[in-house]
Amino acid sequence: MISYIGGKSRMAKWICEYIPNDIETYVEVFGGAFWVYVKGDINQKPNLKEVVYNDKNLFMANLFGCMREPKVFYERLSEVESQNAATFKEFQTSLNTYALHLRNLELNECGMDLAVKYAYVATQVFSGSKVLESKFVDLKGKYSSKYDALRNRLQKPEIQDKLKKITAVENLGYEELIKKYDSPTTFFYTDPPYWKTENYYSNHDFTINDHELLCKILTQIEGKFALSYYDFPDLRTWLPKNKYFWEQKEFAKAAGASKGKKQNKGTEVLIMNYEC
Repeated sequence: MISYIGGKSRMAKWICEYIPNDIETYVEVFGGAFWVYVKGDINQKPNLKEVVYNDKNLFMANLFGCMREPKVFYERLSEVESQNAATFKEFQTSLNTYALHLRNLELNECGMDLAVKYAYVATQVFSGSKVLESKFVDLKGKYSSKYDALRNRLQKPEIQDKLKKITAVENLGYEELIKKYDSPTTFFYTDPPYWKTENYYSNHDFTINDHELLCKILTQIEGKFALSYYDFPDLRTWLPKNKYFWEQKEFAKAAGASKGKKQNKGTEVLIMNYEC
């Protein structure tokens, strides 16, 4: 829904091709910008009963909790003019004050005001990375704001329908979340911080050691999973190709986009515990 580090906007439809039709519960373990769900057709799966968004970043979890009421949230966003440096600074300062107390806040204590501030700041920094630290990007009237793009999306009936079908929003660690929702009819789309990019993400505690633990947990679940990564040597040890199904596709890297330059490409790996 917004520009966010590691977002799967460009590859969402490709990933959705591998999601089984018979699932009853769809869970995004590292929800981020939720592009796979928003851009895909998961909401049309015939047996679907639950859609679960999760992110360890409380600000993101709160944002999607509020977007489950898309029309209300649109009205709140419309109260604030985009591309205002003073408003950006005010909201970012307020968010940093909240961040000092995140461990003492519950998801249900945050609400619309905090979601508007986070959406405002996150859509007016470069690539959605390090939202609380990044500088305001002044578009100087040359381009439309990503804040306005978010408001436009919230007016689309197909987007509204998908957001309304989110049955739960969680702010849990991956281990606790998987344990809570695992069942034979659950599908986990798992898009963790990539190998050696863990520090690019804000408000989380995922470390380099968590990669192996996450893979170990996924090998023990009752449900199905699809895991996104770039390839690295240990991955082949933890999830060997003779036991799990690997697919890959080359994509242009959005983070490398700049005017007049050819974009860098990377090969996305999708690892599954079921045969498509």
